[in-house]
Order: sequence, then C-alpha cells, then structure tokens
Amino acid sequence: MADKFSTLKLSRSSLKLFQDCPRCFWLNIHHKIKRPPGFPYTLSSAVDYLVKQEFDKYRAQETLPPVFARHGIQAKLYAGPELPQWRENFKGIQYFDEDLNAMLYGAVDDILQFPDGSLAVVDYKSSGSREIRIYPDYQKQMEVYSYLLERNGFQIQGEAYFVFYQVDKSGGGFQNALPFIEQLKSVKVNKDWVGDVFEQAVAVARRDTPPDLETPCEHCIYVQKASGFFEKPPATRKNKSLAKSDEETIIFAE
Repeated sequence: MADKFSTLKLSRSSLKLFQDCPRCFWLNIHHKIKRPPGFPYTLSSAVDYLVKQEFDKYRAQETLPPVFARHGIQAKLYAGPELPQWRENFKGIQYFDEDLNAMLYGAVDDILQFPDGSLAVVDYKSSGSREIRIYPDYQKQMEVYSYLLERNGFQIQGEAYFVFYQVDKSGGGFQNALPFIEQLKSVKVNKDWVGDVFEQAVAVARRDTPPDLETPCEHCIYVQKASGFFEKPPATRKNKSLAKSDEETIIFAE
C-alpha cells in the first residue's frame, strides 16, 4: 500500500461510516464533505456524565454498582491508569497497526474487570422508548471496543454490557423530575470482523478516486437527485493535494 499519508487515524464512528457508505467515508476523508449532522443528544450526554460520576464513587470505594451486583456478576469496575484516556473523546483506546500505518481508536464509557484479569466493555444508554432495543450499531460499537482492548494485550470476556436508563412514564406527570428505570443488558461480542473492515477502510481512504457507488446510501441518493436540478455545478474551491509531509497526521474525528 502506498505511503500516501504518514499516519491515518480513524475513529470508531468513522469505521461505522465506512460500513454505511464507503463513498461518504471517502468524501469525508479527502474533502471534509460531511453528512448533515443529526440533532445533538444533549440529554443522553447529561445522563452519561451523571452515571460516570455515580460509578466513579463506587470505583473509589472498590464496590460494584447495584445494577451489576443484582445480576450476580463477579467483577469490579476497572481502575487502571489508562481509564481516563480510554474515556476521553478523540483519544480513547488506541491501536496502531504498523503494517497499515494507521490507528483505530474509540472512547468507552466504562470497563469491568473480572477475577482472572479479563475485561468487559460497559456502555451507558438512555432512552425514552417504551421498549429497550439493542440496535446493530450498538453491537458493533461494543465489538470494536473489545477488539481495541484485545489488540492492547488485554484478555477479553465473551460478553459486553449495556446499562440502560429508560424514562419511567408511569408517574402521571413531570413534577420537575425525570425518573429512570435502570436495566442491564448483556450481548455476546464477535470482534473477528473488525480487523478486516479496518484494513478495507484504510485502503479506501488512501485511494485517489472515490469508490464505485454500488449500493447508494440515502445521502448519496439525495445528492444525485438534487444535482439534477442544477444547470451548472456550484463553484468550488480547488482542492489541495492530499499528500502530506512525514510530520503530519490525517485525523478522522469521533
């Protein structure tokens, strides 16, 4: 593979974009043309922040949060020195593949450590839905994190854990408080696919031309249809060469 970039840094979310649509992924990498963003999940972010504060208190006391203890899980919250970076956006758990000259990273919510030293990923989710669902993207998220931990030399459990906070709508009103029902869900993790997809994403990122549009995503379909209403394409700035010096790094943010 040609050394087009000194280092390519891909986030877990960029790997998701590649799986959704290699062309959207390529456009983002090469021309910073991003998909229109969705609504910000500010309430979910607030719940994550508060749960981390609560779980950190249990960590300091070396006790397991009740949501795990109730299910008889024999483990503790991981307290290794790497945890602050593992939880930090744009850093996270990192794996650098020397052969690809590329890094994959992702930030976790929490980690469980079992008596044999093995680790399991924990992710907090909040929802106002009537029924809790584990979407395929949730599953892949846990598998990427498990892959990253394993590539860093850790033994990994065969399961990962979601702690769901589901809005309790049975109170008959708001009363200036939003109650949640806390639920624990476990999933089997299969991380075997991650390395191959990472390699494929790196190969596409280093192409000079976009990949063929075999199965257009909804964003590509919109652009194709909308472009038909323009007599002339809108003026664009001339793109700079993507060739970078040895000191530079191309970063695809979380």
